[in-house]
Amino acid sequence: MSDRFIKFILIFQFIIVIYLGYLIIKEKRVNKPLKEEYRLYKNYVDRLEKENKELKRKLEYLSDPENLKKELKEKFNLVEPGEKVIILPENF
Repeated sequence: MSDRFIKFILIFQFIIVIYLGYLIIKEKRVNKPLKEEYRLYKNYVDRLEKENKELKRKLEYLSDPENLKKELKEKFNLVEPGEKVIILPENF
């Protein structure tokens, strides 16, 4: 092989490496906003999954009639016949 051919191959390889570096940098710039958007949606999905688990837990808890009765009494100040309510001051 001649020196000219080897130089040509080296220059060609150098140009290809530069071009590939350019393409990698270009893709990183394009993907950066997408990665940020992905991160935001991932956080949103994680929050929804956590909320879903909490709601399922609460639904299971309220499926028991005794727990449902207890919650209704607390939320709406309900009493059953024969029960007495004691109201305490807040500073007690």
